[in-house]
Amino acid sequence: MDRIITLTTDFGLTDEYVGVMKGVILSRRPSARIVDLTHNIGRHDILQAAYVIYSSYRYFPESTIHIVVVDPGVGSDRRIVLVSAKNHLFLVPDNGLLSLFLINKYVDAAYEVNCDHLFLKPLSNTFHGRDIFAPVAAQLAGDFPPEQVGNGIDPDKLVILSMPEVRIDPAKGRITGTVLRTDSFGNLMTNIHRDDVSQLFPNDLEHSVSIRINERTIKGIRTSYAASSTGSLLALFGSRDFMEISVNRGNAAEALKAMPDNKIVVISEGKA
Repeated sequence: MDRIITLTTDFGLTDEYVGVMKGVILSRRPSARIVDLTHNIGRHDILQAAYVIYSSYRYFPESTIHIVVVDPGVGSDRRIVLVSAKNHLFLVPDNGLLSLFLINKYVDAAYEVNCDHLFLKPLSNTFHGRDIFAPVAAQLAGDFPPEQVGNGIDPDKLVILSMPEVRIDPAKGRITGTVLRTDSFGNLMTNIHRDDVSQLFPNDLEHSVSIRINERTIKGIRTSYAASSTGSLLALFGSRDFMEISVNRGNAAEALKAMPDNKIVVISEGKA
């Protein structure tokens, strides 16, 4: 059976770009199984895409091929790479999209994609999703060996983004992180992972910690949106296991006048 192919882009669905990529895949591999992960990554937002693919790949079967096309450098000398990590394949521009895999040392092998004979011709300088990513993924969905897409490259030479740092200070009983983005519900998505918090605060998160953001203090970390009254600010770990700041049936970004790069602090309730 063919490998599954997932698609993650910043193309949106207004134009024909996503459909055309699928058309190329199906023309080359009619039996292909294609899953749209999302096409609503913020325009050119490599960091957002990096978190989305890192949080999502694990819910697919091993050997799935993940195409991620958030590619502001299309047409430049940036590389297209195929990366093997955690028994999945990732077909991406080498622009930092796999930073979290690289930081966590999950990458097993990497190849520069230069198998020109598989590309769609003539090759566009502005739509490599159609002309390179789609036909190469279609070939990989069958029995085409990953190492035949091009020369092997040292994973340590792949681009890593300058990621917002999470600082854990046991002496002060605090964790400092950053707001990354706002989702479509107005929830603030942060870079503080559940594991970061459990290192410092292993028990009773509902009563042992406070969260500070934009001169507001939120008491405790809840287990669900409904655990707070309607209109109340709350903190919880979302489905990606990263901390979110939300308003039950409301919009946290508006309530806090929050933006990406705003600081967020988790602190021991006894030191708040």
